[in-house]
Amino acid sequence: MEAFHTLSAEKALELTDSSPNGLSDEEARKRLAHYGPNTLPEGRPKPLFMTFLEQFKSPIIIILLIAAVISFTIKETLDAWFILAVLVINAVVGTWLEHSAAQKAQALKSSVRTFANVLRDGRIRRIEAKDLTIGDIVLLESGDKVPADIRLIESHDLRVDESLLTGESVVVEKSALAIFDDPELPVADRANMLFAGTYVTSGRAKGVVVAVGLQTQIGRIAEMLAQKSEAKIPLIERLERFSKNIAVAITVASVVLFFIALYQHMAIAEIFFLIIALFVSAVPEGLPVAITVALAAAAVAMSKRHVIVRKLAAIEGLGSCTMIATDKTGTLTQNRLEVERFVVSDKIYDKHGNRHKDPLETMVVANEARLSKNNDPSSILGDQVDVAFAVFALRKRPELAELLEAERIDTIPYESSKKMSGATVKKDGKYLHVIKGSPEVILEYVKMDPFKKEYLTKEIEKWAAKGYRIIAVAKVESKEPSIKTLLEQKIFEWVGYATIIDPLREGVEDAVKRCHRAGITVVMVTGDHPSTAYHIAKKLEIAMSPEEVMDGEMLARWTKNGEDPEEIADIRIFARVAPVQKLQIVKAFQKLGHYVAVTGDGVNDAPALKFANIGIAMGKSGTDVAKESADLILTDDAFPSIVNGIEEGRRAYDNIRKVIHLLISTGLAEIILVLLSLVFVTPVPLLPIHLLWLNLVTNGIQDVALGLEKAEPGILERPPRRPNEPIFNGVMISRIATGGLYMGLLAFGLFYYLLNNGYDTDSARNLTLMLMVLFENVHVFNSRSEYLPITRIKHLQNPLLILSVIAAQAIHLAALHIPLTQKLLEVEPIPVKIWDELILLALGLVAVMEAEKWIRNKIAGNKGYT
Repeated sequence: MEAFHTLSAEKALELTDSSPNGLSDEEARKRLAHYGPNTLPEGRPKPLFMTFLEQFKSPIIIILLIAAVISFTIKETLDAWFILAVLVINAVVGTWLEHSAAQKAQALKSSVRTFANVLRDGRIRRIEAKDLTIGDIVLLESGDKVPADIRLIESHDLRVDESLLTGESVVVEKSALAIFDDPELPVADRANMLFAGTYVTSGRAKGVVVAVGLQTQIGRIAEMLAQKSEAKIPLIERLERFSKNIAVAITVASVVLFFIALYQHMAIAEIFFLIIALFVSAVPEGLPVAITVALAAAAVAMSKRHVIVRKLAAIEGLGSCTMIATDKTGTLTQNRLEVERFVVSDKIYDKHGNRHKDPLETMVVANEARLSKNNDPSSILGDQVDVAFAVFALRKRPELAELLEAERIDTIPYESSKKMSGATVKKDGKYLHVIKGSPEVILEYVKMDPFKKEYLTKEIEKWAAKGYRIIAVAKVESKEPSIKTLLEQKIFEWVGYATIIDPLREGVEDAVKRCHRAGITVVMVTGDHPSTAYHIAKKLEIAMSPEEVMDGEMLARWTKNGEDPEEIADIRIFARVAPVQKLQIVKAFQKLGHYVAVTGDGVNDAPALKFANIGIAMGKSGTDVAKESADLILTDDAFPSIVNGIEEGRRAYDNIRKVIHLLISTGLAEIILVLLSLVFVTPVPLLPIHLLWLNLVTNGIQDVALGLEKAEPGILERPPRRPNEPIFNGVMISRIATGGLYMGLLAFGLFYYLLNNGYDTDSARNLTLMLMVLFENVHVFNSRSEYLPITRIKHLQNPLLILSVIAAQAIHLAALHIPLTQKLLEVEPIPVKIWDELILLALGLVAVMEAEKWIRNKIAGNKGYT
């Protein structure tokens, strides 16, 4: 590709076969067909069958597949088909959810479009950036996103933010006149070029498109950065440990069982039958489906709260985070400047205050903003300061739109070196001259008493210390048409000054407070000035003292000194930060033990998104590369949506724990049944088909409904879990042991009693199976909270759970009467009187679990969420 930065503007036009008036529509169509659309490369959509196969990668599902193989081996084909059926159902649900999330992400990408002003047939046209082609002449001004790689033809005080591409947070000055000799000059030094994805921060430009799509600088690196090596998500880590523990426990138990059975002179076939019964008891077959449903419910809830989930497991990961490293602009703030007040002499006119003709009139004279349609203040285009001034004035006096659009007799375009701009309009036979800019500059041209000037300077410094950007305005009416002549005379009259700020997003203050109550540390990582960042952070109570601020230079020294994480442990604001430093910050906090959620929108945020525990891309302002690298996408770019996601993540994890408690405690009861039958030399109380019936059918209905529980009270009031906390913590072990022992011992006691009181084995199994179903029906209500007494749970909040219990019991009662299931399960109808007695035994489980909960809370000194 030609090194256009080494060529003159004229030569660039010649090589692209273009002219300063642009291409014709016909020529543009031909080139678009030849060069292709101006879009970034996208990875191939994952085939549906690959998404389906990936659902079988979970360790617990591999264990279940092994169980199915063993079942086939010992001719227990019905058991094997049961297992395979539930795995297929789980895979279908997971595939549908991930495919749906991918479609939502694609729809979001399609909805966020970039436009460009181009010259076609000598006329200005506004077209989608994807329709740009080589040779197009593009017009740019402050605030515009550069739509392609462009060689500048004309430029005026042009400055561009290239941090998206280069990682440098300082804006870069550009000039169409510059020409360089080195073809390999670094991108950051090519001052006569604009690159796709960067932003014009000030000035105006005209240039010729020299590269589109894959050939742009951003296109070349997009494919490399889009691949994300995931940091481990907490749920994946916990389930892997959980599955390994199950595998080890089953293996050890099977070996012990084998030798005990041999010692008791059992037949080999019987031994294998016993082992498969143990295997089926220990493996929670319904867990994959229940977890998928719990995550799916959270994904649906999060999509309604502006969060698109690209990877289901990331839901729980967001719920586990202990720190959020967030951008400021656009995430905490609205990414638009707003005049909050205009101070005239000793009077303050805020955005809701009284009208005052002089400041409002002058605010639209020295102003390059333009109305795009219908004189609507919300449709003003131009530099952000000009737009803020115009919006402030026009909302109070809409008729000033005519003055905003009026012809300027003379102008002083804004230049950063001069820190001011000015304009002249004709008014009542005279000329009204207005200048605006930095107060210290404007005061130089104002005729004013020195003491008053000193007083004004001090007042302005007070506002600036609060984080406001201050823009001063002065005017003079004269018969002299030249504003430059009047500047030399320094006779301008002071009008006042505006305090400008990027307003906080609605709900941000409350969202940060919710994070603090939830024990989540919020860290601001921004390219903005430290004082501005500190002002916003202090208002949000992210930081309360300047000692909590570190800028880019301090970070560079920290890096040079070895990047000791402890040195930044108490820093809450990182200002003037380059993207590479953002990655260093993330890694340091991870070394301190944090699970870090990171927000990002640019190509150079991809490394931080890659190494964060949870990467969160901005849906509106984010690049496609950032979105592809992220686990979650915020459709509204707003910080409160992250907090909403955390709430849903915590709910999802709570529900997963509830499901695991239900399944593992009933599984423990089944294991106790199998082991006690070996100890007391009785037939196995429940056959493998009975165990699968319990795990996949009766319990399988209930655990899915349990996974849809609403959030418990105070879910964001509790501290985050320790990142390395296992699923089976002390609370879980205590509850599983209590419930499992009660159910297992009582069920075996019933089975043993029946065998010794004249019941045959099938009848005893039939009643024992019914008792286990009733235990499951009761135990699902015990599983609804780890701390709240059952009397304080709002049972009607989840009517589906109550219906699932009724359905589970109804299905089992039906199975007792249907000939086919009678034969498959070897069961028969049970008299109502016996059914009533079994219910009483099952209800005892509630009393036992409530006693365990009460004792545990007492031992903990009444701590917990009671």
